[in-house]
Amino acid sequence: MIANSLTSFFLLAAVVLTGAVTIVARGPAGLRIEGTSAEVSVDEEASALIFKVPIPPIDTGIALRNRHLREALDVDRFPVALLRVRRADLNVPTAAAPTEGTATAELTLHGQSHPVTVHYRALRGDDGVTRLHGSLRIDLREFGVKLPSYLGVTVAPEVDIEVELAAVLG
Repeated sequence: MIANSLTSFFLLAAVVLTGAVTIVARGPAGLRIEGTSAEVSVDEEASALIFKVPIPPIDTGIALRNRHLREALDVDRFPVALLRVRRADLNVPTAAAPTEGTATAELTLHGQSHPVTVHYRALRGDDGVTRLHGSLRIDLREFGVKLPSYLGVTVAPEVDIEVELAAVLG
């Protein structure tokens, strides 16, 4: 990214109303690069939720930096990042009780899959909309990504990723 009940939020089909992905890379002398995208979807399997983020729409606000990002992540060969979270590892929110927790998930990026730790919060509103916030930190080197460098400035290998979703249950 939530578990234990066959009628829970994550066991029903969900329609994503809004989504946002933010990726933050850091470098020397306080360099902070933020990339954002509104493109995120959720697919369901019997035992897992799969969050899909197309990489090409991620925008850092600078065309050259966007090109470097796409080259580093080889989006022609690997255009989508996938995060697979087991339903059994998630806690279920209710209208009366939001939930938060940590789950081990599998992230597929740059053609490689590795376990990651996801921190999440979920709240189901009285309007039937469930809001989910998830965050994780990855090391790009673990996924075989050559660290982007420009004019001698290289970003740090650790990257923070945050996802925000609002979904209506089906």
